[in-house]
Parts: sequence; C-alpha cells; structure tokens
Amino acid sequence: MMKLVSVIVFIAFAALVSYSQGAEYKKFKDDSEVPRISLDDAKKAYDDSSAVIVDARSADTYKLEHIKGAISIPYGSPDSAFEKLPKGKKIIVYCS
Repeated sequence: MMKLVSVIVFIAFAALVSYSQGAEYKKFKDDSEVPRISLDDAKKAYDDSSAVIVDARSADTYKLEHIKGAISIPYGSPDSAFEKLPKGKKIIVYCS
C-alpha cells in the first residue's frame, strides 16, 4: 500500500489527459497545456474505477513496479498504442 501511495503522489505532478466517449485524441504543444489533477481527485478516481491509470515510464521501469491495474504506454509510443484505452473514462498519466 505504501508503494501505491508513493507512486500516486507523483500523479499530482504528472500530465493528465481526459478522454470522453467519442472524443478525439488531442496532442498538446507542451506540458503547460495539459490538465492537472489533485492527488485526492486522482485517488478517488482510482478507487471508484472512473479513471484508467497510464504509466508513461519505460517498459523496464513498469516491470519493476507500477500502480496496480496501470496500463503501460511508455513516453514516445506510437499513437496506435492509445487505441487500447477505454472510451468514456478519465485517463490519468503518470511518469515519475
């Protein structure tokens, strides 16, 4: 549980992208445009399964540890990697 809390703390600083049913994929110019979420809101969304957690770290780092249920899509992955994300859920991306 402590490992989960430690990793979730970084979510407050991580980039967030919200997808809605039928929404188009949006690329941001830089991280200043990316929506942010508080740790409390991220934890609530995680607990009630209203969000999908995406781990943007390297595949090797993901294998060492990650948030339970997180989907690995390493930074720099092709756009097609995002096709496996469910529609209609908030997407929370963490990279630290």
